[in-house]
Amino acid sequence: MKTETFKALAETAYGKKLAQSIEYPVEYDAYTSYAEVVSANDLLSEQETVDTRNTQRKANARQKALQVALDAAGIVKPTIENDSQMRLRKMYDLFMANGASSSEARIKASNALGIEWTE
Repeated sequence: MKTETFKALAETAYGKKLAQSIEYPVEYDAYTSYAEVVSANDLLSEQETVDTRNTQRKANARQKALQVALDAAGIVKPTIENDSQMRLRKMYDLFMANGASSSEARIKASNALGIEWTE
């Protein structure tokens, strides 16, 4: 096993949107080979395997059906090319990463792009 670490971001808690996102570290022990899983006696049972695969297949089918429904409704995925507010958020993120305060970053992003915040 080897220890893996990553940072996660919480934007909601207990069903409510947080006023400010919270970044937190996560650490866990990851298997590095199938042999480690076997030696730890951590294999999935036959029923767990069936349940896991069905959950994966259901999620995949749901996502595909959602895309068909969105396409049929004419809803286009927002990108920085077709959504001015997304461009504004990206510029805001850059100013924040450069050390600006939240309010300062909002003003600078709006001024730089000539776009007003609607969200």
